Amino acid sequence: MAKIILTADLYDNVLTEEPGDYTAKPAITGTYHNTDIAADIVAERTEYRKETIENILTLADQKKVEAIAGGKSLVDGVGQWLLNLAGTFEGESPRFDPEKHRVGVTFTPGKALLEAMKDITFNLNMATTGPVINQVTDVRTQSVNGQITPGKNVIISGANILLKGDDPSVGIYFTKDEADAQPVKVEFYSRSTNTEQIAEVPESLTDGQYYLSVTTQIGSGYQLVKEPRTYRFPILLTVGEPADDGGDEGGTDSPGNI
Repeated sequence: MAKIILTADLYDNVLTEEPGDYTAKPAITGTYHNTDIAADIVAERTEYRKETIENILTLADQKKVEAIAGGKSLVDGVGQWLLNLAGTFEGESPRFDPEKHRVGVTFTPGKALLEAMKDITFNLNMATTGPVINQVTDVRTQSVNGQITPGKNVIISGANILLKGDDPSVGIYFTKDEADAQPVKVEFYSRSTNTEQIAEVPESLTDGQYYLSVTTQIGSGYQLVKEPRTYRFPILLTVGEPADDGGDEGGTDSPGNI
């Protein structure tokens, strides 16, 4: 495989006080759905119809979801998937409590993906000082980077996410992962700092998957910049039941878990 050259942005490491100590975030190059996979296969192998391929991929996704949810260890061409359970349990005969315990999915890269990752190299650039979202937690379900609940709060953790500036675009938005979808602006907040936002998910959001974005004019040292800057969280958040072609539900953004 040819070398894959990606871009990563450097940010100040908030966990240390060492000058010149940075963390890096790979720049996400897009979102890849079953429709895109089908189109690429058709482009390479024209004897297959796009609709047929997309239907097979969707059916395969459904069977994979059923297998994982049924407690099976799923191994496909990307890696291995299996359930995990977070939370503490008291005594020798505890009961599962969805208010205290959370079901997640552990992912381990397979051989093909591990080999592909060996061919990745990065161009590292200093990030433009602006907002960065690291994690989104649903207060009601405690789902991290997964389910969100309309009418309930989410905790948005990051850096430079204080909402400041006179530009009308400043705010927090949810945008459905559909063509021509219009962003829905958050109206209600209970906390707004440079590293954390507690905001109410708009009740108008219908079932589906959404991108969360923050637009602000805050810069380094709490100084306002002239042009608003926007950061879009690359992990899709789900309202209602997960879509067949969905993103990551109930997991974390830590390595090895989704």
